[in-house]
Amino acid sequence: MLINYIILTLLLIYFISLILYILGNIINSKPFNNNNLEPISVIVAVKNGALSLPNILNDLENQNYEGAIEYIIVDDQSVDNSKDIIKKIENNNNNFKYVSSKDGNPKLNFKKRALDAGINKSNFNILLFTDVDCRLKKTWVTAMVKAFNADIDYVIGVSKIDKTHNIITWFQKIDLMMLFSVSRGMCNLNIPFASIGQNQAYKKDLYEKIGFMGISDSIQGDDTLFLQLCVKQNIKVIFNDDPKSFVDSRKEKNLLPFIKQRVRWAADLKVMWNYNKILFMISLSTFMTNLIIIILLIDYLILKIFNYGEILFLILFLKMILELFLFMIGRFKLKININLFDFIYWFILQIPYVIFMGIGSFFIQFIGWRKR
Repeated sequence: MLINYIILTLLLIYFISLILYILGNIINSKPFNNNNLEPISVIVAVKNGALSLPNILNDLENQNYEGAIEYIIVDDQSVDNSKDIIKKIENNNNNFKYVSSKDGNPKLNFKKRALDAGINKSNFNILLFTDVDCRLKKTWVTAMVKAFNADIDYVIGVSKIDKTHNIITWFQKIDLMMLFSVSRGMCNLNIPFASIGQNQAYKKDLYEKIGFMGISDSIQGDDTLFLQLCVKQNIKVIFNDDPKSFVDSRKEKNLLPFIKQRVRWAADLKVMWNYNKILFMISLSTFMTNLIIIILLIDYLILKIFNYGEILFLILFLKMILELFLFMIGRFKLKININLFDFIYWFILQIPYVIFMGIGSFFIQFIGWRKR
């Protein structure tokens, strides 16, 4: 039957993609040797971020970068006292600049308009991006800039979780590490797949050439979708696996904010057909593989219709072995301390999680950015 061939094809795509992730991670990254003190613009978009602003502003003030630097903090029409906090540090430190998202292109939506405003107001060509809820090492700017040279246009950075508070942040920690292992592997194979707005950098002249207009309707879009637009221009992308460049992500301690964040991420993949058909097919195969496992598991335990128990256990075995291999090498390459029991916990929960997020992406219109 045709449906059997389709299912088999999707399973093969999924397992081949896991093998590619592993092979890409085996490759050692070349050492970054750009010691030039390039002038840098750091851009942070803020939407009702008054509680987090003191931390990120303090982290930015304490950066050990010795070159010229400016910090552009974009107030995205906040209704709390974010503007007052930004204005205060602007008055006390000339490196900080207040910008309103109203200065961005009015045809852009959500966070992209705020970033557009910040980019337009920037004075330097190398742009670094992070989020107001992240925490930065004092080495962050220096380590990110070292990855740039004349040939590099885009740097993918890592966002991680160190300390966990409950089952949600525990899962978040492992899942982020696995996501960046995938990103690292494909970037090392010169097929960059994904970036994250919490930690990335690219050149202003690249943005001026491409911009956000091609992805203006996406709630996210400022990282992975923008990266895919850039890749079509044959740019040079590098993955920064230097721990000094890693940022600490916001810890999602409650289930609903975590779901909203990941549904927004999944929405990018849902529309990926228009930007990268290979990545779309891999995303679809990931969703379908986990859905097939759930269907076969329900049938094996309850329905007893298909009697495909052997196939179910074969799929689970291959999935576990390959993902465990990716977990082990990703943990080593990214120097993130996660134990084997953490993997088992993630592996079990990840199956229904992928299905839930994939379905949830179809309801993205009910989820905005920062209560918008």
